[in-house]
Amino acid sequence: MNIMSERSLLIRKPLLVRKPLSIAVAVICTSLSANVLAQEEAQATDEQMVVTATRTEMALKQAPASMSVITAQDIEDSPGITLADIVAESTSVESDFDSTRAGRQMISIRGMDSDYTLIMVNGRRLSSASAIIRGNDFDLSTIPADSIERVEIIRGPMSALYGSDGMGGTINIITKAPENDWSSTLSMDTSSPLDGDGGEEYSMGFTTSGALIEDELFARLSVNQTSRDAWQPYSGTHSSGYDRSDITALEERETLSLLASLTWNATDNQTIDFDFGYSDDERESSAENVSSVIESDTRVVRQSQAITHSGFWSWGDTQVRYSRENVTDNDAADSDTNYSSDVEELTQIAEASATTYLGDNHTVTFGMDYQLSELTNKENLVNGTSEAYQGALFVQDQWLMTEQLTATIGGRLDKHELYGEEFSPRVYLVHQTTNDLIIKGGVGKAFKAPTLTQNQADYQVNSCKGACDLYGNEDLKPETSWNYEIAAIYSQPRWNVEGALFRNEINDLIDRDETYCDNGGMFESGKGCADSSSSTGYVKGKRTYTNVSEAVVQGAELTGQFQITDEWGVSGNYTFLDTEDKSTGEELLERYKHSGLVKLNWSPTYDLNTFVSARYRGERNIETDLTQEAYTTLNIGGVYNINDSVRVRAGITNLTDEAVSQELESMGYVEEPRTYYVGMTADF
Repeated sequence: MNIMSERSLLIRKPLLVRKPLSIAVAVICTSLSANVLAQEEAQATDEQMVVTATRTEMALKQAPASMSVITAQDIEDSPGITLADIVAESTSVESDFDSTRAGRQMISIRGMDSDYTLIMVNGRRLSSASAIIRGNDFDLSTIPADSIERVEIIRGPMSALYGSDGMGGTINIITKAPENDWSSTLSMDTSSPLDGDGGEEYSMGFTTSGALIEDELFARLSVNQTSRDAWQPYSGTHSSGYDRSDITALEERETLSLLASLTWNATDNQTIDFDFGYSDDERESSAENVSSVIESDTRVVRQSQAITHSGFWSWGDTQVRYSRENVTDNDAADSDTNYSSDVEELTQIAEASATTYLGDNHTVTFGMDYQLSELTNKENLVNGTSEAYQGALFVQDQWLMTEQLTATIGGRLDKHELYGEEFSPRVYLVHQTTNDLIIKGGVGKAFKAPTLTQNQADYQVNSCKGACDLYGNEDLKPETSWNYEIAAIYSQPRWNVEGALFRNEINDLIDRDETYCDNGGMFESGKGCADSSSSTGYVKGKRTYTNVSEAVVQGAELTGQFQITDEWGVSGNYTFLDTEDKSTGEELLERYKHSGLVKLNWSPTYDLNTFVSARYRGERNIETDLTQEAYTTLNIGGVYNINDSVRVRAGITNLTDEAVSQELESMGYVEEPRTYYVGMTADF
């Protein structure tokens, strides 16, 4: 079944459904709820089904990829923690605050930066890498948690199916399908840090859904409002004379997000989905430079629309979709000129795919897509605009070779306006070795084209906290990689464990080069290039994008869970990363070599679920001469169901109040302090 309209999948099944011949016995999820009832229900029904790995519905353990699933129950049982943090409980997935814009959580997978993570909502890709200065800006918190059915996470690239942007992995957020009866959910949460001044956060969400015409026309609306005061933990007077109490470690934030959908069952086998999205994210911050305070006032507005047709036929199924996304970064390029300081990116995507069956052993999925991206940036582009198109054809065969062995063989041919053709093949094997053991692995190629800002020689924007200018580079090459992995999953009724080895060989990795000085001097971090002729004693340095000849990211990951008793359960994961820039022999920056999480659940009654979790992050190199020390954070919390309709939650994040060094904080790196939260959700 095609991925393009997952909500249609949840409303009804098509006429023809093929299930995998070998269904595994337990659900593999990274973080499983200790809710006893939920576990009993999971055992009594079919295993968790997923669609992202193949664009067809199949059992999670049989998926030809390393996958994790976060369910609505998991989200409900992780109170007060952001969706980004919940996702980060998955193996080899990290959630960090972006050092360039403290307060926005960025997702990275298997040691690849956030702009290598493809994020989708109901199979629709979200793209705005050129409108935002750094990487994939999408903030998972703008998706109302109450609207989410599940989150499917693929650890590793899927370029054969999805093309560029997902060299690290893919996150597909699938929203809940409405039913005939109208139902609504109201949630309210508040949190407050113990340390510093400000930082209080308030959020309110409302979701309603139901049938406008019974069994034929369904509607869903979700609204989420988040407000956060700036967190200002500093004190004293800077050597330059300004008051450090005005400096923010986490931005002031006002965010409004809306999701709306209409699902029309035109006939028994024809469904049309209309999707609408809107988010308005305003942030204010004050960062310190060597001699001054840099004020930042940003507003990112995202608008999206999509229409999808799903057809179910005797020979298979089809999906056709047109989507449009417009992202505006207001005043992002403000440099006191007469030009507009707004940066705007418009992305339009047309895609079509089909799945059919050849005999009893072959499930074939094929299709095409076309993407047109247009960037308007009058401040930083000489011509004011830039655009590029990219088209692709793909095909995939799920071949049941034996009762125990399934091969997924596929390939994708992309044609980029600027970089020509690129072919991405993939082969993946899944072997049901025993009733309890599955061994799987594969190899595939991935690629990523430079963004519309990276490849523009006339592109220039402030960077280095105002101490340098970042330029585009028209000589950039697309990034390509070969990826290898082997994994094993072993399951028992009360416990399971999954291990994987992976290797990612990246050619022409796009990175920023070392900042240099036109005057021949040395660049000083946070200051600039020393220049006695300047009134401040410093002038801006320069840096650009460059291709690293070769880089390797490899490692191992281990995850598992054990239901000790009906009341007690434990889960955890560990990741080891080994990285190397082959041109220098040095490790890639900002990667944790060791990371892990352990979570203990206690559910003494049906109505109460509590947990304590510990996350470990090992050392990482921020710069060649600057290291972030290892640290561990603790979270505790609980959810109590007052009745079938109302539940309350409370807890503490970063219980031991761990923090990064002052030097790192001044560079924009931050760990949230000890924070208390309470909240409630009511269904009606």
